[in-house]
Amino acid sequence: MGVFDWIKGRFSSEEEQQEPMIACARCNFEYPESSMIIGDTAVYCPDCHEKAKKEAAEEEFRRKQAVALQRTKYYCYDCKFHFSRKKDFMLRLCPNCGSENFVEQDKLI
Repeated sequence: MGVFDWIKGRFSSEEEQQEPMIACARCNFEYPESSMIIGDTAVYCPDCHEKAKKEAAEEEFRRKQAVALQRTKYYCYDCKFHFSRKKDFMLRLCPNCGSENFVEQDKLI
């Protein structure tokens, strides 16, 4: 470093520009703008973004499980048998008598 650089550095009017800070939408702490992640609806810090992704994945998993566990109740007219199956189960015959004469209990006449 020469004398000229020392003088220029000493008497320079240029100040270091600081990076703008942005508050995280989830934790409200301020972080440098370059480290923030733009989410679906807001701007998050990296930690909160990972937590939000994890929570969204867990919620989607719970929703899919709830749909998979829903059951439909049936009634067979021939053998008077009540039974239930998962909503997505393709049912053609009564499991008790093998008849095709069954209906969902919600649609009983």
